[in-house]
Amino acid sequence: MHKEGNRIVETPVEARAGFLDRPVLVVLVVSTCLVAAIFYLVYLGQVG
Repeated sequence: MHKEGNRIVETPVEARAGFLDRPVLVVLVVSTCLVAAIFYLVYLGQVG
């Protein structure tokens, strides 16, 4: 991070405060699938 005049300039990684790696993607995909499965089970419980 450095200043140019009155502005602070950061690299994309610095601006995100990190990076996306495989474990982050796995947690996102697994949690999304679990939520979809729970919603489906709730739907089946209400229909049946």
